[in-house]
Amino acid sequence: MHKSVERVTGMKKFKGDIDGRAFDSTTVFIETKMDDRNGNRRGMCTNDFNAGKSEVYDRLSTIALPAEFEVEWDTVSNGSKTRQIIVDIRPHKAAAKSATA
Repeated sequence: MHKSVERVTGMKKFKGDIDGRAFDSTTVFIETKMDDRNGNRRGMCTNDFNAGKSEVYDRLSTIALPAEFEVEWDTVSNGSKTRQIIVDIRPHKAAAKSATA
């Protein structure tokens, strides 16, 4: 696992059921640098990551977005595809101060 400071541009939660199947999740949208190595892209985009259950959204809902967050990541695989998941997300110190000010 590793930690990094990331700029979060948005979040959404869903808690409910669809066709009798229960769902409970928070999706976090993180600003990501475009891969500009071949000269065909530049700038930033936003990628979505699952951050766990809807309680994560509720815990962070008082922080104005976009804001910087400390994110703890883990890399996981299903045997054929590898992806990064959010293990923990907390307001970066500066964002936490502005939320309480």
